This record gives sequence, C-alpha cells and structure tokens, in this order.
Amino acid sequence: MKAKGLLLFLVMVIAWSCDEKRLAPDEIKPVVGKWMLNAVKQGDDAKQWEPIAPKDATVFEIRYDGVILDANGLPACCVPSYLVYQGNKFTIEPKEKLAPNPSCALVLCLACDTWYLELENGQLITNACNSGGRKRFTRL
Repeated sequence: MKAKGLLLFLVMVIAWSCDEKRLAPDEIKPVVGKWMLNAVKQGDDAKQWEPIAPKDATVFEIRYDGVILDANGLPACCVPSYLVYQGNKFTIEPKEKLAPNPSCALVLCLACDTWYLELENGQLITNACNSGGRKRFTRL
C-alpha cells in the first residue's frame, strides 16, 4: 500500500511540474504578422549571422491564432503545434477554416512540434525544436 501511495505522489509531482503557462492569443500579438528571412546561424557555437539575399528569402506569416501561413496565405507545410514565446508555450489552434495547401503533399516533414521565438531589436528569431540553428526575420 505504501508503494502505491508513493507512486501516486510521484505521478502527481511530475504532472504538476510539467504544467506550463499557456499563452493567450493576445500575448503573442508582438510576433503576429508577415516576416521575411534575412539571416541564419548554423549552430549554437556560430558567432556571426550569415545574411540571406532578398531573392533567396522565404516569407511566412504568423496569424492571430498562431497558425503559420506561407507567402501565398496558405497553411505552411511542416509547421509546429506549439510556439514558445518569452518562455511560455502557446498551442496553435486554428480559429478559422484553413484552405488546403497542395504543395504540402510534395514535402516530407521531419517531426518538430515546437518553434521557439524571440524578438530582438524588432526582428524575429526562430529556433525550431531548440535545435541550435537559428533564423532571423524582419517584419514586412
């Protein structure tokens, strides 16, 4: 009986410690908008941002509900389920019906359900899956 009680206590402690603050849509307003890639850092040890020529830059949009759209306003392929901004997790839940993006049928996505976002000097810095590689975007 003591073992069951201890096990229940441990499960409750683990569940409580995993509970994260959830961001509300108004808390992600600073990152909502259209963004164009302007530089990348290949890893955590990279000291310099490598610039991206405007002709090679990708564009995406973060909608008010966290949905990631491509440059054509269609749902982007290989998008996360969560955004982490200012250390808090935001679950992406579409508030409007999304049109299908036929391009996504041609893309093989790697599993990455979380994008980490920072705003630095008016630029958006993303780190998909906390992988070390970072991308920097300017607002359009």
